[in-house]
Amino acid sequence: MSARLYLFDDARARRWGPFALTRPAAELVLGALRLWERAARAWGVEYGGHLAGDRLAGFREDEAPRALVASDVGRGVHRILVSSRAVVRRQPPELPPVPAELRIDGTTVGWSLPSGAPLPYPPDIADPAAAPRMKAGIELEGFVLEHVWELVARAPVQLCEDLEAGMFTPLASTPSSGAGGRRVRAREGGMAIPPSGSSLPPGVHLLGDGLFTLGPGAAVEPGVLLDTGPGPIVLGEGVRVCGPARLEGPLYVGPGSIVLGGRVCASYVGRACRIRGDIEKSVLLGYDNKAHGGFLGRSYLGRWVNLGAMTTNSDLRNDYRDVKVRTGEGAVPSGLAKLGCLLGDHVKTGIGTLLNTGAVIGAGCNLFGATAPTSYLPPFRWGAAPEAPLFELNRFLDTAARVMSRRGVRLAPEMRAVLERAWLSVAGPD
Repeated sequence: MSARLYLFDDARARRWGPFALTRPAAELVLGALRLWERAARAWGVEYGGHLAGDRLAGFREDEAPRALVASDVGRGVHRILVSSRAVVRRQPPELPPVPAELRIDGTTVGWSLPSGAPLPYPPDIADPAAAPRMKAGIELEGFVLEHVWELVARAPVQLCEDLEAGMFTPLASTPSSGAGGRRVRAREGGMAIPPSGSSLPPGVHLLGDGLFTLGPGAAVEPGVLLDTGPGPIVLGEGVRVCGPARLEGPLYVGPGSIVLGGRVCASYVGRACRIRGDIEKSVLLGYDNKAHGGFLGRSYLGRWVNLGAMTTNSDLRNDYRDVKVRTGEGAVPSGLAKLGCLLGDHVKTGIGTLLNTGAVIGAGCNLFGATAPTSYLPPFRWGAAPEAPLFELNRFLDTAARVMSRRGVRLAPEMRAVLERAWLSVAGPD
């Protein structure tokens, strides 16, 4: 059956700070895949785009599907609407020719709608579990993400599974390692000599018995240790790793990124990042800059984040109690003993910035000064305190455009409009 898949952000996903203000939840990464990529693989059908509300309409990155409004979803094809928080593990059964609920553990997470059937009403999309029940229903294998920090807690295990299965982009264009890439299994228990023709020079040490994948044009300097014992290591197209450095799996480093030294382990590093220092069990969505020393642990960074020299976060409370995450709705127990920081898109930190355990820093914040930021900072603040003034709109947009141009990326009018609407939603009508 021909069908088209759409992911929608329900009311909870639209409160997933600090990211939901400037990007659809479907564009967040779990393991080695964005949520929409994972859903499209599970369903095996064409992906139509994200339904994330009017404020994010037009959002698009990396030639990926764009964010839509409901009127963009026609009736002329069988449509599958699934919550962006629902992670489907296996390809679902054949869809019935009548409208049907999609459920995980008995809770409605979406709908299967044949050609001609109307879309659910906006309140039903906001809270699928409370929508009127349908006669037909399909039980799916998977789970539902309740809180955004689960993307941090689940990341290492999911990343290992994805890389072992070859489920990563864009290298996964072929069953092996991608066009022009090389996939090597290291010798158990010690140094392995890479196969003839690879770009690993003498002085690079490959340990463990896991998989190591080297993308086209990727290069690793002498003085680098690659430890695949804890999990696979995948270096994307054009990645450069400078010595001395230690990379430990499971690890994905996206196309065009540069590892400038230090220790990087159990992390997802998106495209065109610059990283150095101690990075552990973290997610960097892409175009992020951490080119200097400092610790980044169990943290999640949006795009275009710049961490000033020696910016360091804590991922463990001094009293070893569970970390509470402070959002605009108050403090929420995470259930985690270790959790670092959550930084929204376009966050900038000055040199020596210290980030508290479980800190949430809103999109567009520019942190500077001798005062350590509080555990929660609303979006677009010019300074490190909640009472800091707003980052003036035109100045913020000009800074964003300048930063993006340094990586050869243009701030498209549609994305500029997304950022402007986000700023206005924080500033209010005045």
